[in-house]
Amino acid sequence: MKVSGLLTTLIATTATTGCAFTVPSTTFGSKSVSITSVNSASSYSTRLNLSSDGDFIQETPEVTRGRIQKLVDDNPVLLFMKGTKIFPQCGFSNTACQILQTYNIDFQTVDVLSDEAIRSGVKDFSQWPTIPQLYVAGEFIGGSDIMIEMYQSGELGEMIEKAKADMV
Repeated sequence: MKVSGLLTTLIATTATTGCAFTVPSTTFGSKSVSITSVNSASSYSTRLNLSSDGDFIQETPEVTRGRIQKLVDDNPVLLFMKGTKIFPQCGFSNTACQILQTYNIDFQTVDVLSDEAIRSGVKDFSQWPTIPQLYVAGEFIGGSDIMIEMYQSGELGEMIEKAKADMV
C-alpha cells in the first residue's frame, strides 16, 4: 500500500470503526513508521517498514526478535516495562523502576505499550508471560517478583555492580 493509499485507508477505517489513527508526518521519509489505532476499548500499535517502492510491509516476528536482541545486547541494564521511568503505567513496572533506581545506575527502559510487536515479541523472546522484564548484561533476570526477591537477598545488587563495572 502506498503512502497515499495508506492515508485513504486510515481515513475510511476511522469513519467506519470510530477508531482514531496517529501517523506522525515526520516519519514518512524514514524507513519505518509506527501507526497507532486507538479506540475507547483498547490501544494498539504496530510497526510497518517502508519498502523501496513506497509500500508498507508489517514487521515480521523475526525482525522484532532481532530488534529485541539488539536492545538486550546494546544495554547493560534493560527493563521492558509498561510506561516509562518517569511515568510507569502499572504498579509492577513502577516497583521494578524503584528497585533499579536504588542502585544509582543509568538503566534503559522500553515502553511495551507504545509498540505491540515488542510487547508480544519480548514474551516469546524470554519465554516469560508477563511484563516487566529485566535483562542485566544480556541475561534475562525475570519480572518484578523475581527482582524483589533478588533485591532482598542482595543477589540483584551483585549483578548490577558487575554490569555497572562493565558500563565504564
